[in-house]
Amino acid sequence: MGKDVNNSIPDDPDNPNPRIRLQPSPGKAPLIGNRPVEVLASSNKSGAYVAFTGQVPVTQFFQVVGRADCDDWVFLQPITPFVDYYNSADYTGDKAILQCLGKVHQRYRNKSDERLTGSDGVVFDAQSAKYSDRDDSAYGPRKIHMDGWAIKFVEPTSADIAARLNAKPLSPIDIVQFRTAAYWVEKHHAAAFTPALRKLLPLESPFSALNSWGETEHAALRALVMADPFDASIDPYVRILEAGIAKMLIPGSEYAVSGRSVGDAPYLAANVLACRHEPGTVELLERVMLNATIIQHKMASVKALIALGKSDVVKKNLADGKLGNISTTVTNLFSRRDPLAFTCPMKPQID
Repeated sequence: MGKDVNNSIPDDPDNPNPRIRLQPSPGKAPLIGNRPVEVLASSNKSGAYVAFTGQVPVTQFFQVVGRADCDDWVFLQPITPFVDYYNSADYTGDKAILQCLGKVHQRYRNKSDERLTGSDGVVFDAQSAKYSDRDDSAYGPRKIHMDGWAIKFVEPTSADIAARLNAKPLSPIDIVQFRTAAYWVEKHHAAAFTPALRKLLPLESPFSALNSWGETEHAALRALVMADPFDASIDPYVRILEAGIAKMLIPGSEYAVSGRSVGDAPYLAANVLACRHEPGTVELLERVMLNATIIQHKMASVKALIALGKSDVVKKNLADGKLGNISTTVTNLFSRRDPLAFTCPMKPQID
């Protein structure tokens, strides 16, 4: 979603006083079909908040009031070069699903859909959109089905957070709601929830610690590193970093490869280890820097060593040619200011 760091996107002139304006905001970004506007504001079309799962910010917890699927007839002009694909159930395009949003606004405004009663709007899963029926004409109306959920923004209780963290996310709306719960823990540094977060990390084996990171696991780790007490065990972070010494390549090989799903996990783990600076940390970081076969883990260890004032260790190994194909990246790290340098205490995901 891109953060409007320079406040360069003006407030929506057509919606100066939305019914819902939630804080804190992650910045401004366009809801599909709109100009770039505040993503935590309701629409002036009806006063409802209507969006897709990939657009909902994590900064405000919400309850799911109930299902509010789109099961509606829509009419679209055919796209001649792609008629066969267009007529199949596998293609809906953006215009069809946007018609679903328009119908929600109409029903919310007219109070004609009991599924929306007591809600602040609807969140849809655009990936689920399929045509389910059609009339007899070649290019006539289509009936579209798209999964949707009526939601209500609330300030969660501790029980709400615990329930969400302890329930396995099964649907796209579950994942979004899990991320909002994890962000709440992150924002409030709520240490009481760290045991639940630790259980969610994919650390059953080195393989899972390297290959099993999804949206919920990343959200759980980010919340954990922000809320974990300073005297908590560093074992999860050690295991995350050590997973980078994968056996797909020979440890210490000149060529490291990028991990497909690890994302920021090695950097978060290395940042924690640098801040805790327990005995043996420098040795661990140097071992991972030299032996990891995954680029993110090698670079995370480099950055942690620099944060600990061990730039000389990194530079010596760089000069000795022991950093392989991350050498250029490390050289560039020394030649310019690192905008993502490790900090203690760590900074939240959204300031």
